[in-house]
Amino acid sequence: MDNLQRIRRMSTVLGRVSAVLFWVTPLACALFWGVFNALPEVVKARFLFPGTHELAALNRALCFLVGMIPAAVAMYGFRTLRELFALYAAGEIFSRRNVACYRTLGRALLYWAGAVFVNTTLLSLAKSVGMPQGQRYLVVGVGSDELAALFAGAAALVISWVMDEGRHIEEEQALTI
Repeated sequence: MDNLQRIRRMSTVLGRVSAVLFWVTPLACALFWGVFNALPEVVKARFLFPGTHELAALNRALCFLVGMIPAAVAMYGFRTLRELFALYAAGEIFSRRNVACYRTLGRALLYWAGAVFVNTTLLSLAKSVGMPQGQRYLVVGVGSDELAALFAGAAALVISWVMDEGRHIEEEQALTI
């Protein structure tokens, strides 16, 4: 089996996985917040403030809406991955459309970093809605997830520029007599 066949086969599989993840992402977010209070304490502990054990329905609904911010960015990335893998499955390796996909993936990762930052802050507000004065929380922070997404996004953008430059060189060579 040659490399192009392997690329086509794996791209078809990964394209399908990306399509499934696109649709599963909002469903998983809804399911998580819908059954949040029934989850084991070890899972809930990461999302609860000290002294709380459950979230009211309003808080969980707000948490779902806030959670859809990074989920929407993830869906954008999955859609782009599906497009990229469809190009690979069709045997299109270095083209303008591939470069555009990589550029979009880089942007999606940068957007992801921003979405996670905003999500952390808004999630703290959503969880503390309805709490008595003096027990409300506001959390603002940057962690390794955001920094990793920024680095990966920047790397993907650089890769897209390199691929675009390679595509330009290949086109120029094809036109040289």
